[in-house]
Amino acid sequence: MAMDPLLWSRALGRLKIVLTPADCFSALPTREPPVTIKQAPLLGRDRCYVQDSARNIIIKDLPASGERLPLFVVGDVHGCAKELRDLIAKAKKSIAEFQLVLVGDLFTKGPDPVGVFDIIHEFNAICIKGNHDWALWAAMVQAQRRGLQSLPEHTQQTLHMIRHHRRALFDFVNSLPHAFRTTVKPVRERRGWESEYPLIIVHAGIDPVSGLAATPERMMLTARYVRWDDPQQRSKLLVVPSGYRAEMLAEAEQKQVGSAPKLPAPQTHSKPRPDSPEKFRWHELHKGPDLIVFGHDAKQGLFRKTLSTGRPICVGLDTGCTYGRQLTGYFPELDDAVQVDAKRSYFDLARNVILLRGPTPRIAV
Repeated sequence: MAMDPLLWSRALGRLKIVLTPADCFSALPTREPPVTIKQAPLLGRDRCYVQDSARNIIIKDLPASGERLPLFVVGDVHGCAKELRDLIAKAKKSIAEFQLVLVGDLFTKGPDPVGVFDIIHEFNAICIKGNHDWALWAAMVQAQRRGLQSLPEHTQQTLHMIRHHRRALFDFVNSLPHAFRTTVKPVRERRGWESEYPLIIVHAGIDPVSGLAATPERMMLTARYVRWDDPQQRSKLLVVPSGYRAEMLAEAEQKQVGSAPKLPAPQTHSKPRPDSPEKFRWHELHKGPDLIVFGHDAKQGLFRKTLSTGRPICVGLDTGCTYGRQLTGYFPELDDAVQVDAKRSYFDLARNVILLRGPTPRIAV
């Protein structure tokens, strides 16, 4: 049964658009089950990547540090194309040629997802799947089945901006890996540092007890905080749900309330709440030797954890560009971070919408 046309009139500058779900998302393919092992060309060479069909995990191996260009790993871009281009230009002042790597959350919640897609192709960037990239793929499927009105407003905004690239973005996001593995050779010798050490690049985090290969997809995409399934035995880590927006709104509410006394919340279930003292950040248990570079945790901001020798074992790069803060990149070979300031805040946490103002953003070529 055909759906009635959905009248969607949104103010984007002076532009008014009338669309139907079929116009935007017709004939999107269903997700096919992945193969177990496959060969794929990467950076000009064939590298094996492992894909777990049961857990839908893709982990790709990059060439070792001495066999490729230096890496420049950038935190969550969230559609901030201008800042990404500025960051690349600034990074080139340190190293003229490098391999651009984006840690996920590429297109949503920001003003120019198509511009980010252009930059990915222009610089032959390699990208990792973030939780918002997975959500964008799911939103395309849901919009086709249930219509645009079933989606949050900021998702509708993103789908509108990418509507002429729907097929390419659908296939691109669907094929993104969950992690990259390689090695790092420091450019400068450092006392107590290895001449080469392992590097893992992931969107959110890994299971520091079981290792990357045993990390579930949910942890790779969403982990900020974890907890033990059994505090006594401590045999398995579980992800504690904790969204950045929810945390920041809760903090703002507490500031507004000030010092007014609060009644204790009733205990209605035995599972720990997101603010439970039992939770902790996953990287608190990571002791090396792998250097893990990740994004996802905008509240934590730029983060660096080291061994006693000063050699890094964790670097967090999400510095909240779409919220008006900074976009950050990192050279593992230099152990050096590069930042640019956001032009403005692009996302309203309270209203949960993208702030589109000024000229209508470019939506297609």
